Amino acid sequence: MIEEKNSIKIIDKVIFVLIIIFLLSLTNSIFANQLGYYLALLLLLVKFILTKKNPFKKTGLETAFIFYLSAEIISTIFSDSQADSFHNLLKHALLIPIVYTVVAVVPNIERGKTYFKIYLGAALFTVTIYLVYAYKYYIFNLYNVEQSGPSLFQYPITASEITSFTVLFFFAFLVNEKVSFKNRIFLLLSFSVSLLALFSTYKRTGWMGAAFGILIILILKKQWKILIPFVVLGIVGLFLQKNISTVNIYTYSKNKITNLYNFKTDGRANAVLPKDSLFYVSDFEGGIKTYEGSNKINSIKLPAPVISFNQLNENKYLAQLVDTRFIILNKEGSAYKEQREFASPGFTTDYKIYNNELYVLDSDSGLTIFNLTDSLLSPQRFNKFEHSTKFYIDSNYIVFFSPPQKILVFNNTFKKEIQFENKTKIDFIYYLDGNLFISDENGLGLFKIEHSKLIELDRKSELMNLNNWTFSQDHLFASSLNGNLFEFQYPIGEKINIKTKKQIGFAATSIAYKNNTVYTTFVKRSRLLSIFDPYLPSNSVRFKLWAAGWKIFLDNPIVGVGDIDLQNLYKEYKNYYDKEIQGHMHNNFVHVLVILGLFGFIAVIYLFYRLLIVQLKIYKETIGQKFVSSYALGAFASLCAFLVAGLTEMNFGDHEIITLVWFTFGLNIALFKLINKNKEAATE
Repeated sequence: MIEEKNSIKIIDKVIFVLIIIFLLSLTNSIFANQLGYYLALLLLLVKFILTKKNPFKKTGLETAFIFYLSAEIISTIFSDSQADSFHNLLKHALLIPIVYTVVAVVPNIERGKTYFKIYLGAALFTVTIYLVYAYKYYIFNLYNVEQSGPSLFQYPITASEITSFTVLFFFAFLVNEKVSFKNRIFLLLSFSVSLLALFSTYKRTGWMGAAFGILIILILKKQWKILIPFVVLGIVGLFLQKNISTVNIYTYSKNKITNLYNFKTDGRANAVLPKDSLFYVSDFEGGIKTYEGSNKINSIKLPAPVISFNQLNENKYLAQLVDTRFIILNKEGSAYKEQREFASPGFTTDYKIYNNELYVLDSDSGLTIFNLTDSLLSPQRFNKFEHSTKFYIDSNYIVFFSPPQKILVFNNTFKKEIQFENKTKIDFIYYLDGNLFISDENGLGLFKIEHSKLIELDRKSELMNLNNWTFSQDHLFASSLNGNLFEFQYPIGEKINIKTKKQIGFAATSIAYKNNTVYTTFVKRSRLLSIFDPYLPSNSVRFKLWAAGWKIFLDNPIVGVGDIDLQNLYKEYKNYYDKEIQGHMHNNFVHVLVILGLFGFIAVIYLFYRLLIVQLKIYKETIGQKFVSSYALGAFASLCAFLVAGLTEMNFGDHEIITLVWFTFGLNIALFKLINKNKEAATE
């Protein structure tokens, strides 16, 4: 008996340590997090066997869990991919006991407080570290390039949703808990740091969730003095947001670049094609616009937003569309008629026109070569380029960049001559006449292809992040993310020689040069307004996924296709030119309709409903209770944030996020049960 008691004590201590590991890693390490959880659950089961006492208590979700798991099982039985469906079913089913594990390891209110403080302290530490990396992103203007925050512990979109929980818990305690002035300052600072980290992820999914959660907290607390200004400020903020699209023209004379004029465009000026006294602007949703000076004289509308425009010969032009289609236009008088449309099979990241052929690089499927003069010739395919995203071609070499730091050089018969690994992550490259510029954290390096090797000739550490290059009429220009425009000496030689430098005040979206005139464009999109932008790639991809998802559901309406990765199925239902292939539908509800059908959809809706009802009930019944009430308020708001974020992301299937949902719910149940137990003890 004594040995058994000692064994139980040891098990309890180990469980405590494992739960600490689980809590410390909730926001930063899925491996450590799941290790802590599964081992703690295993030891609880061992303890159950030894003591014959069930440590697991009811939570009020048993019927909902059974309903949901039944839908998963039925869908798996009827799925054409039973093994894959069962694998995902098992993953989801094994996470549900997090709720019961958390309830089982909280013996008293103080232990619950300790666990919560450990989780929130670790979360605060995590967001602080994230801000350090985000600052580096900011000073190098990488937000404008990546349209995303840094990927540190998770993908930025996952980080944004996890951080939204941190924000909402600090906010709930800030507005609900009666604490000392010192502690209130700490809560305010912690909330501010977490909110700044949330903004730094640059992901609208987490932003929307957190905003809705804050709104819920203010409504439940009836904080009208804060709520009304909060809503008004939000609306005013939206109206004050601006999208910027400008074309900037400079004269070039005697190695000096001088501002001439600039003008705004209605769309997004992605690129300029100069031609004699005219120039064409690829204005995205605005189509292709022809300008003489700052006067628009013509506009060409295309089936989708246009990214770039190239002249093939006197009367033929090539337009690249945002959906990765290419269209050849034939000029007839003042009109431009579509002559031919084609697309490569994969996710297009770069293209080049060379010797009357169009070379299209897909990061997922290699290189496709189209003959631009003979439409009857079949495209050539080369598919082994190690996930390259950018390339250059001339009569001697084809140079590929394979992130994060690999350069591949092939000869013109596609025989590999060089495989080069840079010492650090490569940011940008540019190739010209056997010379390769590599921009990385150590500045700009100049390399020469010689004797089947890349030989470094020169480096300038002060030249950072040169992301745009153009070569025309023996002039080589480049622009940097910090707003500098350079002309480099050409021919290049063995040194990086700067002929001229001009601070233009922005990170150019594109640059072009012809006849002593330099053209730059600048596009800056408001991240908030982008929520309503149907042309933003991340938005348009979602619309396409949802449309395809609806079609899949209509073909499998009752029990769905099974809980499987949807990549292959999506390929069957998408448009041929839709290139971004996803394994999920970027929406909880559409995804569930597809994988589990109507039966599963009802089950998941019921599960979400029960989660909301139970947590709202806990908050209402604990109003006035120190700590517990504030926690319940934060937990309910976090659940609301999770559901809103799930309108544009399949976070119900995200391992890290659903773990956080089950943990916060389990702790809420544990604290509520302990409060009621204490009340009952006090009345006896």
